[in-house]
Amino acid sequence: MSTASDSAGAFEAPALDQVQQRIVDSLREDGIAVAGFEELFGAALWQELADDVEPFVRETAEKFRDAAPAPESKSEIIARRFFVKKKEKHVFPIDGAWLRFAASETMVDIANAYRGLQTKLFYLDNWFTVPYADADARIASQRWHRDPDDSHVVKVFTYFSDVDETAGPFEYVRSSAPGLKYGGLFPWPENEYPPQDELLAAIDPGDVLTLTGPPGTMVFAVTSGFHRGGFARLRPRVLSICTYVAPDAPKQGHRFKVDFDGRESELAPQVCFALR
Repeated sequence: MSTASDSAGAFEAPALDQVQQRIVDSLREDGIAVAGFEELFGAALWQELADDVEPFVRETAEKFRDAAPAPESKSEIIARRFFVKKKEKHVFPIDGAWLRFAASETMVDIANAYRGLQTKLFYLDNWFTVPYADADARIASQRWHRDPDDSHVVKVFTYFSDVDETAGPFEYVRSSAPGLKYGGLFPWPENEYPPQDELLAAIDPGDVLTLTGPPGTMVFAVTSGFHRGGFARLRPRVLSICTYVAPDAPKQGHRFKVDFDGRESELAPQVCFALR
């Protein structure tokens, strides 16, 4: 399968360590990979991020404490910390923990190696998925869909809470990205939300994956493949999300700003490209 699209300038494949290579190989074969945060980054950065996200979790839980019995729109399912439509873009400091994670050479090299080109960090956020015990139907992205962002968009979901079956875990149809086993089934980009019953009838049940896991679980997914999540019933789901796209992706630009603080020259070239 070719995952490369036209890129600005020549691309030199990055040197990957064993964990990074395992993730890239799994993305190419299945469209999805799982790793532990400390495998890639260690405990210190994890603690910094976890401490930073804790006030957001506490405040959001209180905000939705008296939520309606069931949601009526996606805005009632997912509370976003940094990106809010029609508001000024959030500014991340270049030396802050979130960019040291999402725009690290470690993460950018994984996305670039999979795509075979230099990618852009398109989106970075924290999400709190609100549980609804009485919800009886999935809405919006709780349903199976393909993301429109790019033909091989790479998204990384990092769990900051214990995500079991009651917390709306991420679900994925293995090998459903373009070019793989189910890539031609309701193909991207025309079929963002296909008929749900018809989709499931055409898929081997063994290829439907439910990604539960403890805090620190990282799910790498090519979300132009079929996926869904956030159907939380009893427990909230807290995660960070990073999105990497080709420079010529349908959705371009960044949904955030960066305060480089005059330190651009200190960044690795692929990191600078990802943030510019």
